Amino acid sequence: MKKNILILFFLNIFNWAQGQQLSDILEDSLFTEKEFEQATFKATRLVNFHTIETVGKRTLEFRVSHRFGDLSSGAYGFFGLDGPASLNLALNYSYNGKLEFGLNRTSHEKLYSGCIKYRLLRQTTDQKTPISITLFSQMNINGLKSVNVIQPEFLFFNDRFNYVHQIMIARKFSEAFSLQISPTLVHYNLVTKITDHNDIFSIVGMGRMKISKRAALTAEYCYRLNSYSDDFSNYHNSLGVGMDLETGGHVFQFFFTNSFGINEAQTIPYTQGDITKLQLKLGFNISRVFSI
Repeated sequence: MKKNILILFFLNIFNWAQGQQLSDILEDSLFTEKEFEQATFKATRLVNFHTIETVGKRTLEFRVSHRFGDLSSGAYGFFGLDGPASLNLALNYSYNGKLEFGLNRTSHEKLYSGCIKYRLLRQTTDQKTPISITLFSQMNINGLKSVNVIQPEFLFFNDRFNYVHQIMIARKFSEAFSLQISPTLVHYNLVTKITDHNDIFSIVGMGRMKISKRAALTAEYCYRLNSYSDDFSNYHNSLGVGMDLETGGHVFQFFFTNSFGINEAQTIPYTQGDITKLQLKLGFNISRVFSI
């Protein structure tokens, strides 16, 4: 009888110890679960360039980007609204909110693009991980017809390809203020002159300052690091300043920029707008997300 009582006693002790161990494990897991900073930026793009953000889990984003003509056209050109204009249509999708795939088409140079974006690291609320890092790669195909039939610009199909690669590093300093810096490489398979470089290196910086619950001021600047062309001085660093407005399921961004091209392979090397001559363009981005 005493033997049975002792066995039951030790069994109860064992079960209680096991229960305590399980509850401790569960408690530890609850306290050690990482909480990530949300909405470092409110959209996957700021003005011309990508942010660290990807679309959410099982989410499809449809984005329309538009650039008008130069303000310097004056009243006759209705300050650029008469055109010429540049348009980009994009679809981005992510199954897990971490890896994103995108397709887009730009009217300028009839550029077709495919891209991939991966959230390598995310800033945590406890600041043990103080920054976010996102990797981005894009392949573009120039769809223009060759002007010279006898001696075409694109002798081989591979000549139409160019690429963009970025490492995006960002930090949300507060609920109102975020910064990002992005070392960037643009590679052209075919260059205009034999003396031109195929690789263009640059650094993109951007920031966002929230001014109300649904509005934020935005700015971005691209600094080109190498003289990749004999015409380097005829082109300018890309600049954009604007505002983000959240309206339900939409994010509406409007801004002024000196870049006409919307794709990074156009914006970084070939921005012709001189801000000292008011060669700025009014532009906007509109995005709409759908859960799939």
